[in-house]
Amino acid sequence: MTTTPARLAGERPSADEGITGTSFVSRRFHFVGVGGAGMSGLARLLAGVGGDISGSDGGSSGVVSCLVDEGHVVWSGCQPAQIHGEDGYVIRSAAVPASDPEVQECVRRGFTSLLYAEAVGRLSEGRRTLAIGGTHGKTTTTGLTVAAMRGAGLDPSHLIGGEVPELGGNGHGGKGQGFVVEACEFNRSFHNLRPFGAAILNLDHDHFDCYPSTDELIEAFAGYLARIRPGGTALVEESVPKAVLSSLRSDVEILTVGSGLWADLRALDVREHLGCWSFVPVLNEERLPRVELSVAGRHNMFNAMFALGLAHVAGADLAGACAGISEFVGVRRRFELHEGAGGGVLVNDYAHHPVEIEAVLQTARRRFPDRRLVVAFQPHQYQRTLLLMESFAASLAAADVTLIAEIYGARESDEIMASVSAGDLVAAVRERGGDAHYGGPVAGLPNVLAEHRCAGDVVLVLGAGDIDKAVGGIVAGI
Repeated sequence: MTTTPARLAGERPSADEGITGTSFVSRRFHFVGVGGAGMSGLARLLAGVGGDISGSDGGSSGVVSCLVDEGHVVWSGCQPAQIHGEDGYVIRSAAVPASDPEVQECVRRGFTSLLYAEAVGRLSEGRRTLAIGGTHGKTTTTGLTVAAMRGAGLDPSHLIGGEVPELGGNGHGGKGQGFVVEACEFNRSFHNLRPFGAAILNLDHDHFDCYPSTDELIEAFAGYLARIRPGGTALVEESVPKAVLSSLRSDVEILTVGSGLWADLRALDVREHLGCWSFVPVLNEERLPRVELSVAGRHNMFNAMFALGLAHVAGADLAGACAGISEFVGVRRRFELHEGAGGGVLVNDYAHHPVEIEAVLQTARRRFPDRRLVVAFQPHQYQRTLLLMESFAASLAAADVTLIAEIYGARESDEIMASVSAGDLVAAVRERGGDAHYGGPVAGLPNVLAEHRCAGDVVLVLGAGDIDKAVGGIVAGI
């Protein structure tokens, strides 16, 4: 797949002009693996601030097609001959080796080779960066933070690990100097960032391949906060271990977020209606305008408070920020509602950790009282499934019916993959008193679900692998 360049060759910006507000000295960028969520977002962001963008991906995908439709020079497959320019940057995903032919062609042309995380780190150095870290809720909170700043009349650049249609997608090059970015702990990639404001929403064990012990996890998040710039701010959930704060500079302000009386940012006069919450935020003892959340789930009340705190760090008008948060309608695959032709309801959610599954089920109980909840869950990673087996079983047993699809493997050895199966999780849920069944491959889920679903049931499709592919077929049958 190829496209006509968005500009004629003679109209491309000079490579030595650089991009204002970034630490990049060239405006020429080539992305290898551009179809990934982070890579496509970064390409959109850099294009939005004047970058000359091209990219490739190993296969044709919806993301590649969208980039082509947006006018970017993007192709499928490895085609070194398509590359143009000199002395730019070649940015590759973690899955692309330095020996890749396109990467090598770029290097031959004088391009600087960077991994995705390194490129985002460079971008954060040149802008007033707000970073959102934590085990759960990063993507939604990043979206809420951008919505808050836009509500206050600001136009930050953003990089989000999910699709947010109302914000123009997963990446945007804004006119302002602000940069709002999701800070991922996987492989310690957030250690590349240099934020002015950094948030830790929560701390939970999730990436066991990176952090075998809790001490290593705490050390990694402490290292993330140690990267905050002089005079910056750390926003932390009130129960985060104190050891995480051990590496902070003495001139960094700490704001705690939570429900406790002594939290710097907390909620008063909390109300709920069918799973959506409203509250009066209090920041440093000052009451702000009531926030009426459009996104469901009590956990999003806390995500919204973090967004307000970050907007405060950015110097935003907080009344406008509250209004922006209230209008935010959410991220794709975060309690995303679908209605079938027959009147059935499906909730599509990225939840792949027991804590996240529990939150989705609690929200669904409030949103759809007196209706059965039927879960189709695809476990993500064999190691995570094995080590969190009891927690997964406890959270899934709260559903009325649970179907467990085949485990989605990623970055794992044959030994780990042979140590646990979907059937093991089915058995564990049943031991907890749940009604669980083997769901088989994702492709067959619509048919399996039809055998267990009754009229009036709410279907929840959960998982971070490729279970999203089954949503269309399931919706067609409800």
